[in-house]
Amino acid sequence: MKRIYILFTLISILLIGCSDWLDVDSKVIVTDEDIQKYPELAEAQFLSNYAELRKSIHSVGDGALSYRQHHLEAFTDDGASNIDWEAGVMRNNSPGLVYGGIFSQSSGETFTPVWNYKTIHVVNKFIATYRNATDEKILNTVGEALFIRSFLYFEMVKRYGGVPLFSGPLDNVTAINQRATEEASWKFIQNSLDSAILLLPHAQQIIAEDKDRANKFTALALKSRAMLYAGTIAKYGKVINNGLQGIPQNKAKEFLLEAADAADQVINHSNNKYQLSTAFGDLFNGKDEDNNEIIFRFRNSVKSGTQVFLDFWNQSYRIKKEGYTAFMVPSLDIVEQFETLNGEIMPLEYGVPKNNPEDFFANRDRRLAATVIYPGGEFLGERFSIYKKTIVRHADGSQREYFYNSQQEWSDAGKVPGHETFMKSGFDGIFFNNSGMGTTNYGFFLKKTLYGVKRQENYLNHENDQDAVILRYGEVILNYAEAAAELATLGENKYMNDAQAQFDLLRAVHGGLPSRQLTITSARHERRIDLLYEGFRYWDQKRWRIGTQMHNQTLRALHPILHIDETETPARIYYTLEAAEAPALATRVKWFEERDYYCPVPTSQNPGIVQNIGWE
Repeated sequence: MKRIYILFTLISILLIGCSDWLDVDSKVIVTDEDIQKYPELAEAQFLSNYAELRKSIHSVGDGALSYRQHHLEAFTDDGASNIDWEAGVMRNNSPGLVYGGIFSQSSGETFTPVWNYKTIHVVNKFIATYRNATDEKILNTVGEALFIRSFLYFEMVKRYGGVPLFSGPLDNVTAINQRATEEASWKFIQNSLDSAILLLPHAQQIIAEDKDRANKFTALALKSRAMLYAGTIAKYGKVINNGLQGIPQNKAKEFLLEAADAADQVINHSNNKYQLSTAFGDLFNGKDEDNNEIIFRFRNSVKSGTQVFLDFWNQSYRIKKEGYTAFMVPSLDIVEQFETLNGEIMPLEYGVPKNNPEDFFANRDRRLAATVIYPGGEFLGERFSIYKKTIVRHADGSQREYFYNSQQEWSDAGKVPGHETFMKSGFDGIFFNNSGMGTTNYGFFLKKTLYGVKRQENYLNHENDQDAVILRYGEVILNYAEAAAELATLGENKYMNDAQAQFDLLRAVHGGLPSRQLTITSARHERRIDLLYEGFRYWDQKRWRIGTQMHNQTLRALHPILHIDETETPARIYYTLEAAEAPALATRVKWFEERDYYCPVPTSQNPGIVQNIGWE
């Protein structure tokens, strides 16, 4: 009776839909006879592997309530660590080590390596069992398994270079220590994705599942990402460690052609299945989670019992109303990379008076307001007050400055004498603060990826339920544009015209910007802006081999100044801007050494495996 009950339970779950059963336990007893009679059971047995995939994708995090959930871009030149802690993940001198694993509170270490062979074994066993099935639905699920295996390997190869490769079950494997070359590892991912593409449907049978599970275009989107990585590593890197690290340069064109072709399939052969969103910020804040720009996502919170904790650690004090917030904030350096609406990259207007601080950021790329909370900017109905100090010019021409020197002075909330509607420094900063209590040392706050539907009464109740966007159409266009530009330098121009058109469309729809000639430089810049704070920058710095360029780089902060001029009646209120070197936080200086292009292989778990150079 018990097995009959399990069988009927699984069948009823399958008839309900995906949202609540993606984590079905694959250990449920299901026999071959059951599968022959009810092919859907193979699917149910398999689906918990999506939850395992989630654990390996670094842009999502492992869900631990831990300071190790610090935002990924805090370790690049696009994000500033807003606190002074060097312990654990906050250290700034080993980015290769930090990015070697998913942060985990329970590991007892600074990081847990991404070493996916347990899940690969489960997935490979499923593939081996069902790859010769005659039922199309089961073969579709085998395609999903190949997609998951490809993604698991991608997460390892982009960290370590060449890794041990297994296409079958690992039941009889006694050691995982024979690394393949990096070139062979990327080819393995390519071949696995190609097999997945052949088996996957154009869309999941239940439409509501189509963004939560892989279809043919999901696999093509991942292929465009993976092959772009491989192609640029080949073009800009060098082969070391007997081929375990690096790809021969003469393979760059081959991989880049695969990337461009995969992106082309998604863009031009999906029957307009995917489109760019005109409400860019709402893709990430929970307001527009069924938008057709999203190709693949992980559902969060009340929808699946899981969530991303970036909101918990990177929200401002103004919104959260408690400390341990604003761990990562944007710096002035990246804000000034957002173009003006006429397509220029230029500094902010320093020394020019404006009535409102938000006026300094007007007429810029629309993605700026969707990505960054700047002085005078708004989020969840709140307008942010960010300024370094107040300068009062008295009627006799003399002037005096007022500002907070510490968090305690901010807590005491002293007002400007004679103008008590104004705090001496802004409510949201800027004054020196290294406590993680939620004001900014840099002049800005993160906005993109934070929950924007409603204010939470209690963050520990996990009310933020925006989904984690893993693959989206905008990235595919950027992959296409970059691959086309790279190929053009290698004598292959067949993708350039179409890539230029798609590139300009993305700039117009997402940013409100004019066309710009597609080159390697412009493709990289557009990618940096459009994918900002989605977890790409560190890996892009690695594959382009430009990470060491930011070694010892010190970020800049923005210091808005509030002016009260009593020589006019009524007193004139206006703001000016100053650029300043980042505050004296230990984590203000960026570190990236040559060894950080690869992460250290977990040798303690795999005796005899060859370590990456620089990590011996």
